[in-house]
Amino acid sequence: MSTHIYAFGSVCRGEVDPSSDIDLLACLSKPQQKYDTEKFSIYSHERIQELWLEGNPFSWHLHLESKLIYSTDGSSFLSDLGEPAKYLKYLEDCNKFNQLFLESYHTLLQSRVSSIFHLSCMFLATRNFAMCYSLGAGNPIFSRLSPLELEQKLAISQEDFDLYARARILSTRGYGSVISRTEIEKALGVAPAIIDWMNELISQRVVA
Repeated sequence: MSTHIYAFGSVCRGEVDPSSDIDLLACLSKPQQKYDTEKFSIYSHERIQELWLEGNPFSWHLHLESKLIYSTDGSSFLSDLGEPAKYLKYLEDCNKFNQLFLESYHTLLQSRVSSIFHLSCMFLATRNFAMCYSLGAGNPIFSRLSPLELEQKLAISQEDFDLYARARILSTRGYGSVISRTEIEKALGVAPAIIDWMNELISQRVVA
């Protein structure tokens, strides 16, 4: 039985601030009960291998940005897998995240109930859209600021984008300052620019 533990995510990119946490991955050859699912993302070796063969974005994220911090056998399971397969489903995934953004946006237009949750979903959709698009284009960016770091970056200010990021942290961790009604309206005000940006990038890949 072998175990390999990795750090991944923002800490491996040096993106450290008061809202940062440390993402930990436990790769296990056999199930073990001692790893807390609240603290670890737990994957079997078999599932990781499947993700590698799919060229799944998470496999590329781990391949490019994870750091081994513990191994029971002195090896690095992820390194030994080599490079993941080519990511082919980026357009399908971009459309999926575009749809997620639209669903939350239209729900908020009808009612401000659960506004933090829906803004959080809109952040997730925007960030993941940019990550999938960048990986599909051959220049992967896994930062939470990925929409603002693409060559064809999202044309809103970081201050406005941070409203969505704050909602995500509040929704998932209960951490951070409360988002005011005025800030909610401001976030909704820039949503059409995000929709236009997504549609433009999707149309370019379809034509290509």
